[in-house]
Amino acid sequence: MDFKSFKLVQTDMTAQHRVYEGYKTENGVHLEYYINTEMWDDKTSGNVECRNVVRAIDADESVFQKLCAVFGNYKIAEWAGFRGHDSQALDGTGMSFEVVLTDGTEINARGTNSFPKNYSSFAQELCKLITTEKISSVRFSEGTYEITLPESWVGTVTASFSENQVAFYVDKTDGSELTFFIIDNDTYGYSSDSYKGRIEVGRLVSDEDVRFITARDNYSIASYAKSVSEEAVAIWNNYENDKLAIIESLRGVNGYAFSPEDGTVLYYADAREMADEARSLWLSLNFAGEYPGGAKPVRLKRKNYVPMFPPYDYINTIEGVRKKFLKVFSEEFTDKTLNRAVADKELMEYKGDVYVACKKRKGEAFYNSCVDCVRDEGDGKFTVVIAVKMPPSGSKLYVDLPTEKNAAGEFVFSDYPYWEKSE
Repeated sequence: MDFKSFKLVQTDMTAQHRVYEGYKTENGVHLEYYINTEMWDDKTSGNVECRNVVRAIDADESVFQKLCAVFGNYKIAEWAGFRGHDSQALDGTGMSFEVVLTDGTEINARGTNSFPKNYSSFAQELCKLITTEKISSVRFSEGTYEITLPESWVGTVTASFSENQVAFYVDKTDGSELTFFIIDNDTYGYSSDSYKGRIEVGRLVSDEDVRFITARDNYSIASYAKSVSEEAVAIWNNYENDKLAIIESLRGVNGYAFSPEDGTVLYYADAREMADEARSLWLSLNFAGEYPGGAKPVRLKRKNYVPMFPPYDYINTIEGVRKKFLKVFSEEFTDKTLNRAVADKELMEYKGDVYVACKKRKGEAFYNSCVDCVRDEGDGKFTVVIAVKMPPSGSKLYVDLPTEKNAAGEFVFSDYPYWEKSE
């Protein structure tokens, strides 16, 4: 079934739409898979489209013919005019599909919890065709970076593209797949340190877009030696050396500059995480009465107290509180702050827990604050600038939070001016 263009949109109960689309080109076909999300824009007072492209490729004529065969095999022509709706389902998934054939014929179908025949199998095969690539060259690009793969991977390993991730797998003899290596490409930070074989590779930077690259192991091919080919087993024999060589080869492409992770730069994503944790601690210490977490106040020495942290945090000593503070604050600032709180009887240990005095705000409160930017002060020093919308006018107040490196070489706040403005 030859076509000029097609578009499949999948929806669910979230604000995200998964979109697969393509069109015929002179040399083959252009294909894209992206996540489309509508976000509110204060400047336009309306929703704007935010598109996260998972994969975009210009494939040759052979891929175009494969796609034409997929359309024919699943009898897409019979979908024309399909309108499906399951009135008994209160939520679920939906789809819209449109294709323009070479002769100009238009076929479209729509469904919510009710779909045309073979739709599920068709969608899976279409997704796999766009998002997987048999490794045919040692040069491999994901769109923001390029790496050099070992010769032994060519023809044996397949790359699978998904949101913020590329997974490399080999086929198993039972028809399933064995993923052994993953590269995460995330805008929020490095992947969890609970992953085995995890390496914080570095950051890809293009203007304000920062991507955190984490390389990590998945399943051991050696553990499934009887279920994979001899070529796949051979890949594992030199895997550790190959992995390090792949990481060493990584470079940015398409406007992205690669910065290996050396801890000398405080990036926006890290600053935002630090600021969120610092604000949480600030609220716990200074406004326990506003955020009791369901705990009933305990009357001690003419003051009301509540546990500073929920039981599942297992922080039940002043020293435990100090260790938590030291994750985002300097040692000098932490000791100054907590010593003052203890001396003023705002913080105390009581019956195997840490209690903080109930205090409530005075006057109006602001609820909208965010990291505006990270300012490079030079000599390895950075300032995190917080923008706060102040009531009642909504005017912005900018608060500078200076940082420094602690003994472990990690950035922490050396001062927190919110304390002076806390009431």
